[in-house]
Amino acid sequence: MFTRKTHQERFMLCRTLMLLIGLLFLWASIGRPPVAFAETGSIIWTNIGPEGGHITALAIDPQTPITIYIGTDANGMFKSGDGGRHWTNTGSGDILSMAIDPFAPTTLYAGTSQGVLKSNNGGKQWSALKAGLPGYPDVRVLAIDPQTSTTLYVGMRYYNGVFKSNDGGTHWSAINNGLAYTHVRALVIDPQTPTILYAGTYGGVFKSSDGGEHWRAINDGLPSHPHPDVWALAIDLQAPTTLYAGTDGGVFKSNDGGRNWRASNNGLPATLVYALAISPQTPTTLYAETWWDGVFKSNDGGGHWRAVSPGPTATHVYVLAVDPQTPTTLYAGIGDDGVFKSNDGGGHWPAVNTGLTNLNVQALAIDPQTPTTLFAGTYGGVFKSDDGGRHWRAVNTGLTNIHVRALAIDPQTPTTLYAGTYNGLFESCDGGGHWRAINTGLTNTWIEALAIDPQTPTTLYAGTWDGVFKAEKASTVFLPLTLCSQ
Repeated sequence: MFTRKTHQERFMLCRTLMLLIGLLFLWASIGRPPVAFAETGSIIWTNIGPEGGHITALAIDPQTPITIYIGTDANGMFKSGDGGRHWTNTGSGDILSMAIDPFAPTTLYAGTSQGVLKSNNGGKQWSALKAGLPGYPDVRVLAIDPQTSTTLYVGMRYYNGVFKSNDGGTHWSAINNGLAYTHVRALVIDPQTPTILYAGTYGGVFKSSDGGEHWRAINDGLPSHPHPDVWALAIDLQAPTTLYAGTDGGVFKSNDGGRNWRASNNGLPATLVYALAISPQTPTTLYAETWWDGVFKSNDGGGHWRAVSPGPTATHVYVLAVDPQTPTTLYAGIGDDGVFKSNDGGGHWPAVNTGLTNLNVQALAIDPQTPTTLFAGTYGGVFKSDDGGRHWRAVNTGLTNIHVRALAIDPQTPTTLYAGTYNGLFESCDGGGHWRAINTGLTNTWIEALAIDPQTPTTLYAGTWDGVFKAEKASTVFLPLTLCSQ
């Protein structure tokens, strides 16, 4: 089951998707695709690791592209020397951004919540570079001058703005003259004239033509409600006066170095664009990660977009359930968007929400004997469908807490089911018609997960914020469980 994503988790997920797309571009350029393409042209991804937290940053050795570095938010950095087949951990901490020296690729930089780290030996040892940085140097973006790699730029949160180093990170100085908004989310450098910089901020796009000494706003044409909110920037490496901005009003494009912007949202159903990626070989190929509707692709420089996310168009899928008798029938519970159903193994996903008055779906359970009967756990209680999701009705009598996080159904007696909520565990003996609390022995009643022993369904497990609890008939391990079968 997929649990509800916080704002931070969504940010990490969006960054991970776009980093993987960047990796696809790189591998395509060296003739080693990391994915397979089906006859339909769809992309089939293979997990190559590592396991170590949310992936927040990625850097690829430009001279030896099978050498890859990945940063995570909890377990530091990982390195692969064989194109992702094997990984080794090369440092701890929270990595927020990464950059690799294009001329000396064993020299790496990592942005963290504590500042900048540097390695001169491919990640084996790291040293902190803090001289001149502020007290809370939450480094979200790193950029290296493509012609003079000892010149570095970092963009920070907490309104610290942009800092610059001319000596490989040993010393830093603030370069915020004219930068009216100093919550920096994106930095790009003109690859042909690297004294030209662009910063994406909470207050729009700012441009510097003198290596960051002076900045000016370039927001003509960007949305202004009440100010242009820019989340991402991308620059055409072959024609660097062509820029793209991901904003809370969609994608905007400039063909004149940011002097004028125009909306490029044909086919984008969502407005907030969280991340952008551009193909270095074919810069008319773009990807955009939206806040609610997943990843979209354009093959004509942002003129038209189409969805390329797998499954339902929304990305915040909290739970999936498979029909036990017809496994090509799937159900997806999507927070704030309800239940989606596929009858062709995931090819198409129409919404099935008639009667579902709360669309924040956290759990799904299917009757194993009559799989057209299913239950949805929502933040408005439990809903039941008797016709494969076409129609729903609330079944909450006795359910004193309607924030349902987990559901479990007895495989032998499917009229017996359990609902885990933010305030305890509930049992129904009549297919959801009536509920009663069964919490004796639970030291924490915030229920996140439930599981029933398939062979001995009188044994129930509950995952809580205080660990896993077990209940058995006539047992006091977590409660004297008054099972329906008694």
